[in-house]
Amino acid sequence: MDETAARSTPLTMVSGVVAGDDLDQVASSASSALGRPVAIAIPTLGEPVVCPSGALREHDVRAIVAYAAAVIRGEAPGPPAILAEAVEVRLGPEVVGIVAAVRRSGDGDAGPELRAWLEAGAAAAAVAAVMRDAQEGGLERSRRALLQSLRAGPPAEVPTFVEHARRLGFDLSSGAVAICAEEQTTGSAPALGDLVAGHRALIADVGDGRLCGLVPLGSSVSGDGVEELAAELTSRGMQVAVSTPHRDPGTLHDALREAEVLIELDVTFVGQEETYRLLIGILLRDPGQLEDLRAHTIAPLTVYDTEHDTELLGTLEAFLAHHGSTTDTAEAMSLHRHTVGYRLARVQEVSGLSPYESDGRERLGLGLKAHHILDANLRLPDL
Repeated sequence: MDETAARSTPLTMVSGVVAGDDLDQVASSASSALGRPVAIAIPTLGEPVVCPSGALREHDVRAIVAYAAAVIRGEAPGPPAILAEAVEVRLGPEVVGIVAAVRRSGDGDAGPELRAWLEAGAAAAAVAAVMRDAQEGGLERSRRALLQSLRAGPPAEVPTFVEHARRLGFDLSSGAVAICAEEQTTGSAPALGDLVAGHRALIADVGDGRLCGLVPLGSSVSGDGVEELAAELTSRGMQVAVSTPHRDPGTLHDALREAEVLIELDVTFVGQEETYRLLIGILLRDPGQLEDLRAHTIAPLTVYDTEHDTELLGTLEAFLAHHGSTTDTAEAMSLHRHTVGYRLARVQEVSGLSPYESDGRERLGLGLKAHHILDANLRLPDL
């Protein structure tokens, strides 16, 4: 037993955390005392802590994390073969993780000393979790980490994700509406604390002047309250987009993506918002369908424009924006009506679709929307 273990006892581990020890030091004390690797897995606090560092292979660490997630869900699977024993980490009645000791060659049944150290480690880990959340800025960092993880992809463990949000004060079990806002002028974003307290929105600054958040469904701010939050952000000079309601917490990544794609779209939505939302839904379910729509409508125009230095796509877009009026299109583009007519004739020749006929115009319009959505999606950060 080394000097650290000699100074530590199961009874002093909690007081050590109160004095400033972190989870690494808790794991180190238990590992030194027991003479074997110790792992602490609390999913809401990020990656597991293993001491000594590098003592476990990656697939063993993943097995411990998966076991911790199962224990949190209330399941009772057998522990991974690598573990001698594991103890739940509890905050009140709720299980938030595990502290586990690794099996040694020739280990028999776990003894009382092993159990005592793991129970002390679990108590210390629970205190560390509470103190980390209570640190200055800790809750804001936790909100940001949760939303950044959700922006990157759907939660691997939906119950763990919902529990993490609940610990931050938000019940997402019935789903949520996503909201995204972007500064139009520097310093226009309101204080996040005011938004969280005043609107009960799980919201965070995700960088580059952008706020992302979730308004839980079934809360007092659902429905009209979402519009109130959007109105406040707009009044602060921010561009705002709101997703459709998503009632399955497992789809809240899609909700955030929907809101962010809407923010990225540099188009006017008048009378077209529902069509854009339907196409964004296709993007989220099967982006290949949107690629096909673009390929069979306006993609030949973009190729032609590139090869011949023309503006067929821009002329088509202006023509559709002016409700099929060549006169208004010509005026908006400072062109002669005959020039617009010539370009639209070339649009039909190149694409095979007539912008003058309702079916061709509708398909070309959908292709343009698909083009805008795919480009907006590409502009979003790859987290």
